[in-house]
Amino acid sequence: MIVKTVIIGFGNVGRALLKELVKIKEFNIVGLASSKGAVIVRDNKDVNEALLIAEKKQKLDKHSKFIEGLTSIELAKETSAELAFIAIPPSYETGEPNRRIYYGLIDLGVSIVTADKTVLAREYVELKNKVYERRLFIGYRATVAAGTPVLDVARGLRGREVERIRAVLNATTNYILSLIEEGLSYREAVEKAIEEELAEPNPQIDAHGWDPAAKLAITVSELGTPITIMDVIREPLETIPEEEVRRAIREGYRIKYIAEAILGEETYIVHPAKIKREDKLANVSGNINVVEFTLENEKVVIEGPAGPAWRTAKVMVTDAIEYLETRKQLKAS
Repeated sequence: MIVKTVIIGFGNVGRALLKELVKIKEFNIVGLASSKGAVIVRDNKDVNEALLIAEKKQKLDKHSKFIEGLTSIELAKETSAELAFIAIPPSYETGEPNRRIYYGLIDLGVSIVTADKTVLAREYVELKNKVYERRLFIGYRATVAAGTPVLDVARGLRGREVERIRAVLNATTNYILSLIEEGLSYREAVEKAIEEELAEPNPQIDAHGWDPAAKLAITVSELGTPITIMDVIREPLETIPEEEVRRAIREGYRIKYIAEAILGEETYIVHPAKIKREDKLANVSGNINVVEFTLENEKVVIEGPAGPAWRTAKVMVTDAIEYLETRKQLKAS
């Protein structure tokens, strides 16, 4: 069973994904797309050229077959794609152009594996209903904690009496807080995070809570209580005074950027919180995420790595394998 496949997005994740997919014989890569245009892949020579560009961390427009202005939807239509991998930047406030890409692909009958949180965080129910109406597949494990199967745990807790979720879901703010603890100002810490490529040039996606709020919304929705990112209160990291971050250490606490859901009260928030040093969440560092589910007077805790790009790509392959299994079932029914 060979699947005509396109990759939408040629940043770090898209490039890493290309390297993974060429190892799997079931996936025939027929197209690659970026925000500026696309490549229709005709043969192995085109794939090898794309691999060389990926290895050099260059943009897709360096490809000799690059067609400027060719959209991802046009690419999928032209190549008769069956599966699209989406690895594009989020757009939480407006949802576009991400939203247009998702629904355009679905209208063409293309299944989706995504690392992008945008549409699931904004309209989880609507998107999944549209996918199921068309008897398609959507895989999105990589949207929350990437390298750690948080959403698999959430699925396993459906129907249970989950009362609360507490989580550290953003490595960038973790790093910024650690620098403030060491004596840097908030501005200096952000600048260093950008310099070391641990934050985007516009760090507000992380430091203003958009990223962890999106992950929280998807996780809560996966439990069976659909919410959107707009239901999550976001308190920017900078609202906590720098001296309070350092004083917390001296007093046996730490300030962490916590994503929290109290389900019975319908309270969803991302905020800087002072927590005791012995708290599991207080000791999260680097690229590690921790999610704590409280249910039935017990806790279920999952801890593990999020990115980087190569790990996110591997998680997308996990979804792709599930797609292959689901496709067999759909064909048989």
